[in-house]
Amino acid sequence: MSESAVIEGRLHPVTPWRRAWALTCAVVAFVFRDLPEWLRQAQHWPRWFLVLVAAAVSLAGAAYGYGSWRVTSYRLTADALHYRTGILFQRRRRFELEHLQAADIHRPLLGRFFGVCTLRLSVSGQSSDLAYLNHDQAEQLRAALVERMSADALAPRAPGSEQADGEAGQVLLAVQPKTLALSLVLDASTMLKAVLLLVSGLVPYAVSKEPFALLSVAGVLGPVWRMTGRRWPRWHGWTLTREPGGYRADFGLFDTRHQTFRHARTQAVVLKQPRLWRGRDWVRVLVTTAGYRQPQVLAPVATREEAERLVAELFGRQAVEVMNASGPAPRRARWATAFSRALSYQVDSGYVSVWEGMFLRNEIHLAPVDKIQKVLATQGPWQRRLSLATVWIHFAGGEAAAACHRDAAEAVAITADLRSRALRPKPQTLHENAVPV
Repeated sequence: MSESAVIEGRLHPVTPWRRAWALTCAVVAFVFRDLPEWLRQAQHWPRWFLVLVAAAVSLAGAAYGYGSWRVTSYRLTADALHYRTGILFQRRRRFELEHLQAADIHRPLLGRFFGVCTLRLSVSGQSSDLAYLNHDQAEQLRAALVERMSADALAPRAPGSEQADGEAGQVLLAVQPKTLALSLVLDASTMLKAVLLLVSGLVPYAVSKEPFALLSVAGVLGPVWRMTGRRWPRWHGWTLTREPGGYRADFGLFDTRHQTFRHARTQAVVLKQPRLWRGRDWVRVLVTTAGYRQPQVLAPVATREEAERLVAELFGRQAVEVMNASGPAPRRARWATAFSRALSYQVDSGYVSVWEGMFLRNEIHLAPVDKIQKVLATQGPWQRRLSLATVWIHFAGGEAAAACHRDAAEAVAITADLRSRALRPKPQTLHENAVPV
């Protein structure tokens, strides 16, 4: 987007009615509160009066909706997106483009019938919606925002960096529906949690044999559905595409979404592998992003080769080597955990990797050292007896990675080393071995 480019527009005309159901429910509740009395009084009113009242209410609602639509507008300038709304109480919002983290498009099922969608803007861990826009408006506005947000990715790169392997618009990953369905069924850990949650809801009925106790099942059906059946239509058609400054994921069967992943704001990569995925060598790829509280899904299921290619796209090919390197815990750690052989820590070439393999799930955390937010070493009573300690590595936008049951002296050295590396002056260019996007 050029410095002089200005994009202005109004939201879709159906926007004022997106929350009309709340007002409708309030009116219906007020009328039906004493419906017989209303009907008795209406019998004494002339029909012309009832028609006049209905017409007046309809015209007042239409006038309010039209006025609300007229005063609601947006304006994109070179440095900010301005949003104005409100008839009686005007509200103006300004989104600084320098602080904008993502611009995603959400098309709900009902909105697809009307040709409208929502543009969701993420700033500092909070999101705001521009609802509703027609599809062309949303795509135009999002393209301009992405172009502005990706300006930092176009900075000169460090000497010796590799050239881009692809261009914007290249499809990096496409998950087939059958593969997605099979991967969700084989996610034993999640399925086991869902079964245990459903059984806990059935316990009150099994004990009391009262039909009323079945209401406890209704309370757990929502979480069980989100953990099991909801994930397939939500992630259906997952396609990851390269675009300037990052990636775009398109997914959804009923509610379609377009989610942006900015390369510059990616803090770490997390690879998760449920137990039953190991035979097929599948992994789930997540990224921790500054401004988000939880890791975001980059690929719901991918082969090991595809996952390593995505890691190379993000951090460089040396990061893949560090991720696959092994730094096992000391042998005496077997007295602290039965899974001591599935613990590893490695730091090299400016990247840190932590592997924790348990019975139901393997997890690998990989991140550039200069993305570390905090390093903390802890030592429990049993660890103190065995001269072991755990190093916690915190990143922005996700859970901490734990290098568990390291030698106590090694843990102190790891903490000091990571702190010194993280405090070094950070270059303003991309990583030397990163594959530009």
